[in-house]
Amino acid sequence: MNTSSPGRAGGRLILLVVAALTTLMTLAMLLNDIVRTVYLLEGAYDLEVGLGSPMGVAANIPGDSAQSTSYYWTVLISSFEPLAESKLLQALAIWVTTLTFLAATVVILLLCRRLWTGRTFAASAASGLFVLAALSLVTAWLAPWLRHRADSIALEQLGYATSGGEQWVQVHYYDIGVIDGPLLVLGTVLLLAGLVYLGARQLQNDTKGLV
Repeated sequence: MNTSSPGRAGGRLILLVVAALTTLMTLAMLLNDIVRTVYLLEGAYDLEVGLGSPMGVAANIPGDSAQSTSYYWTVLISSFEPLAESKLLQALAIWVTTLTFLAATVVILLLCRRLWTGRTFAASAASGLFVLAALSLVTAWLAPWLRHRADSIALEQLGYATSGGEQWVQVHYYDIGVIDGPLLVLGTVLLLAGLVYLGARQLQNDTKGLV
């Protein structure tokens, strides 16, 4: 009698559910990003910028007093100018992130396949985790840079004053240290998971050598 059959069947059912949910969520993400890209390329370009003034721009909101004063800090510029370069960079920022999650889907499906066939600690699975970790870390830096560059070019082409005078606008602060926090965490976790996977594979090989 094979006493492991019910457990094996249950495990395979879980793998099927994980694979199906991963595929459905990825398809939904792709559809959402396609809609976002179409709207970005065909619609208005929205740009949130900081509003500057030597004395500040008072908002005069009800409730202001001699002790408490409100000021406008940011403004939203919405333009139907072509701004082709900025729109392209924003689209790239969307799709490099999408590519990262597509790669994550591929890795998850590959891991499900490895577990299905009993090849629990295949070297290719660890390689997939390392590639995905690297892609996540690069995207964590690249996507914010693309968005900032797109906004800088758009603001320059629109011709708004960016310094001096009574009022001016400027893109929000950015430097090379600005990163996408969730993607950075994801990349770090995947890197550690890859190292753990390699360690587990070595332990399995050592155990087999003792049998």
